This record gives sequence, C-alpha cells and structure tokens, in this order.
Amino acid sequence: MSKETSTKDEIYSFICKNPGFSTYEISKELGMTGGRVRHALIKLEQNGLIKFRFEKNNPRIRKLSFPVDFPKLLPNTLKKEIKKLSF
Repeated sequence: MSKETSTKDEIYSFICKNPGFSTYEISKELGMTGGRVRHALIKLEQNGLIKFRFEKNNPRIRKLSFPVDFPKLLPNTLKKEIKKLSF
C-alpha cells in the first residue's frame, strides 16, 4: 500500500469517527502536516467520500470535513434493486 493510500485511509477513518473537524484539527490529532492532510482531503472529496461545510462564526471561515452518507455511496442500480426488495 502506498503512503498516499494509507494516509487517505487513515484520514477517512478519522473523519468517519470524528465528523466536523477542520484540516488543522485533523493534522494535530493525527500528527500529520497540514499539506499532507489537505492533499488527502482533496482526493477524498474528488472520490466522493467526504464533503465540506463552511462555518463562519467570526471573520474567519472554517472548512469542516464530513463523511458522505452511506446510501449516497451506493450505485443507483443497487439502490433500485434494494427498493424492489423492500417490504
């Protein structure tokens, strides 16, 4: 497994367990550089596994990371099959 893949896996797992953390908070909790975390977050968003929400409580804007809900990760064909099986 490459370093990039293991970093993405570690960060994705962290976000699933701790939704709503910023890049800075994730980097501090996992002991990684901010750039390494930002790069992994961009890749995870491109893969559709996470989404960002922006929060503005003061002049500073925080970019928070959240996992995508499980049903949204399923292919549409599988969702249709599941609906057919629903009781």
